[in-house]
Amino acid sequence: MAERCETGQDGRRTRPDAVALIAGLLSLLVAAAGITGTGPWEVIDIRWLLAGTAVVAGIAFLVASVRNSRATADD
Repeated sequence: MAERCETGQDGRRTRPDAVALIAGLLSLLVAAAGITGTGPWEVIDIRWLLAGTAVVAGIAFLVASVRNSRATADD
């Protein structure tokens, strides 16, 4: 069976929704914490979590800036 590819109105492939992806991952973490009876705050120090989040956000911003600078203008 052929795999169907989602496309936008202009014919290009659409990207997955990042907000929905993050919300889904967070809900999985909450569900896992409820099942096991331990929360992620008991395993991971919140300071390391914040530092890791800052690193990931910084890398994402750098990648986005490099990616946008290579885009061609259709003027």
